[in-house]
Amino acid sequence: MKNLTEDTIKGIFVKHYQEWCVLSFTFLHNMPEAEDVVQDVMVKLLTKKDLHTIENLPSYIKVSIRNASLLKLKSGQKVRRLDETIYLYDTSYEQELIEKEGKLKVQNALNILPEQSKRVFELCVIEGLQYKNTADVLGISTNTVKYHLKKAFKILRHNLSGSYFFSLFVVITTFFC
Repeated sequence: MKNLTEDTIKGIFVKHYQEWCVLSFTFLHNMPEAEDVVQDVMVKLLTKKDLHTIENLPSYIKVSIRNASLLKLKSGQKVRRLDETIYLYDTSYEQELIEKEGKLKVQNALNILPEQSKRVFELCVIEGLQYKNTADVLGISTNTVKYHLKKAFKILRHNLSGSYFFSLFVVITTFFC
């Protein structure tokens, strides 16, 4: 399009504005943001000096809007991920104390276990050995391994009533895995 005047661009803008907003909306799922993208693309287009080199202006604008929408979507995801990361690492002193208390209770509960049950628990749960392999290591039968594991869980469940029983698995994955 060699003879692009401001009126020509304005006419194209008015004619295709809703179509371009819908196009941007398909990516962003937010109409005000979609309208902003369309307007930003048009402002950039109007400030472009080599406007006369564009062959098909409506197609050029459509591709520009698609690219701008994808870029906005991508930058929005980065910001969201950053916010989530900050939230994950933003623990208060209170929260740290609660976690330390929970870990201490779990450690104390593990120390209460009878020696054989504790060893079976460590091999099966913490180290991830199968019952048969645990039985071979300890020189006992598979049914004895199952008995000691059941006994260990029963004692832990009793001593770690409530949310601390769940903390047991958190501590196991944190410290031992």
